[in-house]
Amino acid sequence: MESFSNQKESLLYSSKVTIGLGAIIILVHLLITLFDIDRSMYSIYPRDINQWYGIFTGHFLHSTWTHLFSNLAPLCLTMFMIFFFYQSIGWAVFSLILMLTGFAVFMFARESSHLGASGLVYGLISFVFFSGIFRRNAKSIILMVIVVILYGGYSAGLLPVDEKVSWESHLFGALTGLWTAFIFRNFRESDEKEVAPSWANDSNEKSYFFERDTFDKTLEERRKEEEERNKQSPDNFNSTYF
Repeated sequence: MESFSNQKESLLYSSKVTIGLGAIIILVHLLITLFDIDRSMYSIYPRDINQWYGIFTGHFLHSTWTHLFSNLAPLCLTMFMIFFFYQSIGWAVFSLILMLTGFAVFMFARESSHLGASGLVYGLISFVFFSGIFRRNAKSIILMVIVVILYGGYSAGLLPVDEKVSWESHLFGALTGLWTAFIFRNFRESDEKEVAPSWANDSNEKSYFFERDTFDKTLEERRKEEEERNKQSPDNFNSTYF
């Protein structure tokens, strides 16, 4: 019952975080559209020190509603996966991927306004995928297979196929997700603890066909034991009859 209660709490928590983030992204885009705010002011513009804050804000901006919703579904799904199945490290993973992806784009991408959550999406997908490789337990492998089936085609976005697409965000996001999965590979959740098999328990009683010391005793020790048994045998007891 306690396990079911914990699962229910984790489900509610993960859902709240995912829905909350999605709502923030939609609200930001709605406000920008309504008030005709210049998106480029808050996007990531590489190596412009006056716009350093774009490292954090650029992920939440989108050029169109189509752009937003194309990122929203994979973002919410991978967010839910991480906050439900890797709950103890969820915020650390999300924050690292967001900041490091933004920083890498700021430092190394071509000079243009980079905006959108796609870098974050690639980072989260990459984290789930490589966690399956590094952790190698049933849960992480199943999650890895799911993201491969759903988002395997996203690998094409790592190449500069369209100048209007920030492929640098995709690439740096994927690399950041890989690195994050590696550094958190030993942070195990409670359902990832390995249980020792019953045969490995030293406290179990073991039976043997021969006595444990059958092959350990010397011939001299065996001879002495045989003499002791003969002395104590009733057949060797000298009786006097009356």
